[in-house]
Amino acid sequence: MTRLLIADDEPLVCVGLQSMLKWEDLGIEIAGTARNGQQAAKMIETLRPEIVITDIKMPLKTGLELAEECGRKYGKLPLFIILTSFEEFDFVRRALAFQAVDYLVKLELTPESLAASIQRALAMLDEIRKTEGTSFARSSALTKGSRAQVQELREKFIFKLVNKLFESPEQYNAEKEELGIVFQGSGMAALYAEIEAKLPEDSAAASGGKKPADAGKLRTLYSSAIQMIREKLERVFSCYFTVPDSRHFIIAFCLGDMEPTAQRKLLEGELRNAIDMVHGYFNVRIRMALGFPVEDPLKLNESYLAARQEFEETTPDDPVRVFERHGFQQQLVAGVRDYIKQNLDKRLSLPEVAEHFNLSPNYLSQLFTKYAGEGFIEYITAEKIAAAKKMLISGEGPIYEIAEKLKFDSAFYFSKVFKKVEGVSPREFLRRLGKP
Repeated sequence: MTRLLIADDEPLVCVGLQSMLKWEDLGIEIAGTARNGQQAAKMIETLRPEIVITDIKMPLKTGLELAEECGRKYGKLPLFIILTSFEEFDFVRRALAFQAVDYLVKLELTPESLAASIQRALAMLDEIRKTEGTSFARSSALTKGSRAQVQELREKFIFKLVNKLFESPEQYNAEKEELGIVFQGSGMAALYAEIEAKLPEDSAAASGGKKPADAGKLRTLYSSAIQMIREKLERVFSCYFTVPDSRHFIIAFCLGDMEPTAQRKLLEGELRNAIDMVHGYFNVRIRMALGFPVEDPLKLNESYLAARQEFEETTPDDPVRVFERHGFQQQLVAGVRDYIKQNLDKRLSLPEVAEHFNLSPNYLSQLFTKYAGEGFIEYITAEKIAAAKKMLISGEGPIYEIAEKLKFDSAFYFSKVFKKVEGVSPREFLRRLGKP
């Protein structure tokens, strides 16, 4: 029997997972359940399960930290299936980087989706047992020759590409060749899209909200709409889709040798036609944004970031936006600066802000220094001290409270930094203003 461990800090989730499938029929024994990441790590060490289903966020140790730790300690096993309560891409990006078998959105979890993930894990497990030293996640699916599995792996490849998750060009080239992916044309551009629909009012009004059956109908509706978009666009362009969750999809377009203005006009026209067609069939609304072209596929992440930024400007009346490359880096840095100004009451760190903008810390640091004219930490410090001066002048509280509001480690450290920037201590600053 294959041993399975379930780790989630919500008891109902653990119970639900245990009762969702007939595990014995799958040749699986539930070896135990853990309520936090630390407990799960100990149980993995003693029980040695081959598969672990874990929540992405848990007390003491997150599911991602657990997967990373086990990868270092034990190698390929156990295999991980990641659960998340969120649909946003940022929450699953790292899970895919750790070669997790799959991720499942809790609100969309069904016996069918869980069974499909388990079957994938069992296939990978079988492959690992047969051969060692291969890229088991890809080879297990490809050797079975299933078109659905190959498409799924291609989608994960595109997801990794737009999120800059390949460890090296060599890894990228190996996976690209193994999956038979060909990028033709003069360059590429990434598109980010969101779909939404409203069920008829009488469907949800009776219960005061969405019923489980309604959620199922929405998933089916979204899936059908995305499939129609896929079929329409693939007839016109060379492109690859990836669908991280039911409401979002990403497209990597291969651009031809057409003159840029004409190509942009063709793309925008086809995207608007696709939106109108899907709305006519399914009464759903889709908003989408296309990033600027890049010549190197390994830089598709830049186009994707631009698409995500441009997406914020879409509206129901203007559902398609196309990003112009001019000044992209400057706009990105401007966005980072605005984010910092709006979050001065938080402990801002380079890794945290970089993750928020889907960038590597090193890249953000270099970009910020180049276009902001000063270092990342220096800018945060200057903004916090500027905010502190305004607070001192307006009398918003004693020095220690202002230090706490701006998340300095202590009033002493705040005073030290303040004096370094302003040349005087906060108390001397107040005295010069004629305040006690």
